[in-house]
Amino acid sequence: MKRCESKKKGFTFVEAVVVTLIACGVMIVIQAIFSYTVRVTMKGQDNLDSIRAASQIFSGLRRDMLNFVTLSTGGARTVIPAGEFAVPDAATYSQILTIKKHTERITWSLVDDGGKNYVERVLQSAGAPPQKKKFGVPRMKDFGVLYAISPNKINSLVKNMGQLIVKINIDSEDERFPSKEVKLSSVFFSDRLTDSDWNYLDF
Repeated sequence: MKRCESKKKGFTFVEAVVVTLIACGVMIVIQAIFSYTVRVTMKGQDNLDSIRAASQIFSGLRRDMLNFVTLSTGGARTVIPAGEFAVPDAATYSQILTIKKHTERITWSLVDDGGKNYVERVLQSAGAPPQKKKFGVPRMKDFGVLYAISPNKINSLVKNMGQLIVKINIDSEDERFPSKEVKLSSVFFSDRLTDSDWNYLDF
């Protein structure tokens, strides 16, 4: 009788090492892609949260500026030359904006509360205690207001047009956010910010 011997084939040590290295390489690539996706998602969500919070501040300022009597930026003002649109680099922003109405005084300012920055709105009415409200923006570092004048020529007559510029700077030292700074700004226009015989601006 002939005996049939079957040979069992398996991985050699070299083949096992090669397979292990390939598997490790694939896992490293997958891990890198996953980590990058998580960082991008977190950064995008964080920026979106900051933009949403800042939009609440801009909306509140827009409502408060309706029918104001006087407005003060604490002396922060600049002139944008004719034909230009950018704010001069030397312009200095104020961190306090005061809006006066007939029976109300509203102050917007940047406050530091335990190392975290907030924008605080204080409403003062005659005969009533001040009403305070804080607006938190994730990673906010600065809040600034600036009154800007830009000459506008209409029918050979030059008239200074005024605008209120409000900016919010978002910054982070967290390594998860490669783009460390985001600048948000809004521009407010009003007939009362232009040249007028009335004293709408209080500097």
